[in-house]
Amino acid sequence: MHEHSNMDIDIIERDDAVVVVVKGEVDLCAAPEFEQSLAWAGASEAPSIVLDLDRVNFMDSAGVHVLLQFSLLEANRTRLALTPGSPQVQRLLDVTGVRRYLSFVSSTGLGAR
Repeated sequence: MHEHSNMDIDIIERDDAVVVVVKGEVDLCAAPEFEQSLAWAGASEAPSIVLDLDRVNFMDSAGVHVLLQFSLLEANRTRLALTPGSPQVQRLLDVTGVRRYLSFVSSTGLGAR
């Protein structure tokens, strides 16, 4: 965890995917660490990247910006999928209209808990 953020990230490597488990608050202070973790996952050769947002209790526009920029990169467009996320994250993605640009998968069976 970065000294100024209230976010924790675990990266789990599998044969078929890299699972990025985000917990806490994805805000302006945490955005650089969030971006760095996504970049690391994106640099892997795994055929898919799963971003688990189910334990994110707050996300602001800085987090949405990082997420959207990462998802729009050519190398990530077909590899990235998100879990539905916490109710706060779901609402944020709906209100901002970002949801329509993302792919989602079920949290069931991730084993990242």
